[in-house]
Amino acid sequence: MTEWTQSELKSLNRILANLYPMIGDGVRVAKGVGLSTAQIAFDNKAINNWFAIVQRAKQETRADDLVAFALDENPGDQALLQAKQHAPPPPVEGPATANWSGATAPAQLEKILGDKSTLVPISYLELGLVRARSVVRIKRADGSSGTGFMTTGGILITNNHVLPDGASLAGTVVQFNYQRTVAGLDAPLDQFDIDTAVPLRTSKDNDWSAVRIKGDASKWGELELKTMTVKAGDHVNIIQHPGGAQKQISFVANVVAFVGGGRVQYLTDTLPGSSGSPVFDTDWNLIALHHSGGWLTEPNAPAKSTYYRNEGIAIDTIIQDLAAKPV
Repeated sequence: MTEWTQSELKSLNRILANLYPMIGDGVRVAKGVGLSTAQIAFDNKAINNWFAIVQRAKQETRADDLVAFALDENPGDQALLQAKQHAPPPPVEGPATANWSGATAPAQLEKILGDKSTLVPISYLELGLVRARSVVRIKRADGSSGTGFMTTGGILITNNHVLPDGASLAGTVVQFNYQRTVAGLDAPLDQFDIDTAVPLRTSKDNDWSAVRIKGDASKWGELELKTMTVKAGDHVNIIQHPGGAQKQISFVANVVAFVGGGRVQYLTDTLPGSSGSPVFDTDWNLIALHHSGGWLTEPNAPAKSTYYRNEGIAIDTIIQDLAAKPV
């Protein structure tokens, strides 16, 4: 058998994680090729699960067996065939652009580039700043932080994993205007406590929590909760406190990749601390509550493939849940 390099094993790891994202599939394949499964630290995260399996296969000189087993179940898979030959995946090549061969007349040199125009009215920026006012940093007593936003009726919305229960509300503060000014200075902070006398409303399954804050924060505005339509290919923006830092916006190349099962998946930059951020469409309507990212499957999809994306809870789902659990 041919010796596998670490680079080849890393590539095989990614291929198999994409084909077999579920932990049970990994266990089944490992047993199918005769690996010592008791020596493998199986993991719910596909990329980690297959790292453990592939490394064990290398130790037992069964990496070729893994490829053969996977090819038997996925005949014709080009990535697996490349791995079998110990060849790198074929590169994706774009068209040659060495010489400009388009129009040269001045009237033809100014065009819309791409499938959609990226031109927006200048008021787009102004409206985004208005929406940003109601986005807050949530700082818990244990030092951890997340993002949230105010909505109709003075209700604060964030994730269940940011505020999971009543105990997590004690000592938690809500900070408006935690951001930089145009002069590069810290903006004046406006801080509120959570009203612990009002019961927390939450959903672990749909990862949202709703609370009320003490005091009047109406000057910071609120985001309207209304049923919205979103589809793959739409552009989105996320206003957030990534890593617990001052307020930022993910503003470039943000595209929806999947919509279904009460979830919206998108290619938009976030970090830990961004949990609970509002996801907006290009008209600054609230369409989702950001909650996670990583290797994700598409809910209810027939294929088992995973994709490296970020994900939010569709706002329609939260509206339905809140109707059943009003704050």
